Amino acid sequence: MDAHWFKARSRAKGLTIIDLGDVIGRDRSAVSRFYTGRQVMTFDQARKIADALEEPLPEVLARAGIANAREAQQLTPGFSDSDAALWVPAVGVDRSCDDQIADALGRKPGVDVWEVRGRSLSLIGYLPGDRILVDTGAADRALSGDAVIAQVYDWAQGSAKTLLRQLQTPVLVSHSPDAGDWKAHVVDQDRVIIKGVVRASWRR
Repeated sequence: MDAHWFKARSRAKGLTIIDLGDVIGRDRSAVSRFYTGRQVMTFDQARKIADALEEPLPEVLARAGIANAREAQQLTPGFSDSDAALWVPAVGVDRSCDDQIADALGRKPGVDVWEVRGRSLSLIGYLPGDRILVDTGAADRALSGDAVIAQVYDWAQGSAKTLLRQLQTPVLVSHSPDAGDWKAHVVDQDRVIIKGVVRASWRR
């Protein structure tokens, strides 16, 4: 359970521990037990909290320790075709090198290692398998020209897609050889929301 992440996301949305308890139909002590690891969040509770925090369900599942990021992506329809995802090494893979690089590049709470999955920014150097350092605390300060992680929500279907794009205010654009990535997305803070700014990248 990444309690720090949940608390930071809650503060960003102006939600208290009591509010989160109300979201899941429990009192604040249940949320406290999640944070301290004395109780495991259910899938349904994670879904409700993801909606309240306006965060992708796979990320909430992974942060809650319900599933690792790879499993969470598979459990959640609509997220499997994302351009990037939280990086979780495969079982048996040594993560110390990537951890050392991330720390040297300025990793701190709210700055996480992600893995590029698609070719949406391949023409400007972000290739599948690359690691990127994503600053979620800078989402509201993204500047034109920044590479960003964004969520595109389909409220009718109850799904979302994670995009890796370049912000060219007020739209997100790709630099991809694949025509399927060429659609521009207007950042409207409802259907299209910037979730973080890419601060660094590296290739193994």
